Amino acid sequence: MKSGLILIAHKIANIVPVKSLRSRVYRLSGLQIGNDVFIGEDVILDRKNPKGVHIGDRTAIGARSIITSHQSIPTGTDLTSIYPSKEFVTVIENDVWIMPNVTVVPGVKIGHHSVIATGVVVHKDVPPYSMVVGNGFRIAKNIKDSL
Repeated sequence: MKSGLILIAHKIANIVPVKSLRSRVYRLSGLQIGNDVFIGEDVILDRKNPKGVHIGDRTAIGARSIITSHQSIPTGTDLTSIYPSKEFVTVIENDVWIMPNVTVVPGVKIGHHSVIATGVVVHKDVPPYSMVVGNGFRIAKNIKDSL
């Protein structure tokens, strides 16, 4: 799908009031989205490399979160020699709860049954059954025994 059509699909998905329909519209853009996924309002999912985003079943993504799967500098700066455009695969496994205002950087994997607290920047892999909190990305506890 061309980038203009992907942008339109994402804009439409963001205003669809029915969660199951919202996920279907996002899937049309190439995003890999599992079953029974909730995507909150104003979520930004990668538009340049949508096929690099994999979201597992029964995952909830809070409002205003950002999930990316590419890096690129959109200007002609000479920084591109240090930071060239790259595409990654960003994986969010099954049964993950991403609270509002979370940023997931390209190429990380969030393990199943994990909870990412509001405002966290996920810049490295998250083991399954983890609760991640704070500005410094701290795994607060293992929640496996709580289930």
